Amino acid sequence: YKDQIFITWNNGNEEKLDSFLQTIRDQSPNVQLQKLIASSVPFLNAFVQNQNGDLFSRIHRHPLIQGYSLPYEVGHAKLVHSDWLRSALIRAVCYCSSVEDFNLERIYLELTFLTNGYSLRFVETHVQHFFNFFHLHPMRYSRDQIMYNKFRHSW
Repeated sequence: YKDQIFITWNNGNEEKLDSFLQTIRDQSPNVQLQKLIASSVPFLNAFVQNQNGDLFSRIHRHPLIQGYSLPYEVGHAKLVHSDWLRSALIRAVCYCSSVEDFNLERIYLELTFLTNGYSLRFVETHVQHFFNFFHLHPMRYSRDQIMYNKFRHSW
């Protein structure tokens, strides 16, 4: 995803947006721009949505990619997969603006590891380690959006 950018425009004036984009094209003729006007859009692995002027985001999975699969490579040890689980949880915090979406993603990740043959103990240990590392024991089962927002903004 080299040289990719995503912008939102809340001015409401499409002529100003077109002028802005033309300025970019004039200054950098090699830059390819795609304009999409919508209340929601998938971009790379994120889904961004405007809900009454507020932006919300969550993880986006392409519908043609098989779900509940891990990025396996021959020769990778389980340690690599525990690192992948931690990285995926961190990505979920970064992408998911609502605590509900984060919890759904956490559950999806847990199920992904379980369906790929990892033990419940492995999953529980590594998920709990994630919350312990960030000193957020109560966040594991919380639906408190305010606490979740503080958690996200403390990074």
